[in-house]
Amino acid sequence: MDWKRTRRFMRRWLWYAIHDAFAQTFGWLTLFGTSFGGFLLATLKVPATTDPMTNNVIGAVGGFVIGVCVYTVVGFFKTRRYMQPLALAITDDMRTPDFTFNDQVRGYSVATIVQNRSDVHLNGCTAHVMNAPLSDGSTGPRFVEKFDLPPKSKMTVYIAYWFSRELPNPDDQDIGLTGPVAACWGGNVCRVPGNGANLHIRIRLQDADSKDVHCRVWIDTVARRLRAEQVTE
Repeated sequence: MDWKRTRRFMRRWLWYAIHDAFAQTFGWLTLFGTSFGGFLLATLKVPATTDPMTNNVIGAVGGFVIGVCVYTVVGFFKTRRYMQPLALAITDDMRTPDFTFNDQVRGYSVATIVQNRSDVHLNGCTAHVMNAPLSDGSTGPRFVEKFDLPPKSKMTVYIAYWFSRELPNPDDQDIGLTGPVAACWGGNVCRVPGNGANLHIRIRLQDADSKDVHCRVWIDTVARRLRAEQVTE
């Protein structure tokens, strides 16, 4: 068992429960706090009081106790999203942004939709294709993009691209992988076979676990477009 990770989970869970309960003590919890506080005092056989200040304190304490109970449950799920904030999905239903205006050269892309499910801002996220072909014939990580993710937001990370062209120009035979380009014509271009390739995509975070997704990409020669589907590995 990873005790460091467990302690981090427990600290965040406790923080969510207390923070959210305190934030709502003078909100919706006040509707129930006074009644609950009166019930506790009656159970403990403490005499009732008509002092407004005392009643307000009783209501606040009762509301806070109710809030801790409620937000202990809610906080568990919020903490899980905090520890594992990313949800990933694969899509091929889009055109390459830089070439949507051109009717002679049509660009298509495969992208990963990255969703931040947590309530914290994720800084310095990086996307890599982990099994990209390298110059020596092996496979390895290829950097794609660096980005930030605000709470509850989504980011489209383009992973692969392909172009179809009107005659007499031929369509691309292979699929290009998105990544940094070199300062020369065709520099740092990385391609995989057009008849199909499995890609392993990883989104790395600074303060949380990375998230992986696998997909298969191929050229649909009948529809003349790029296709992709998410696979399980």
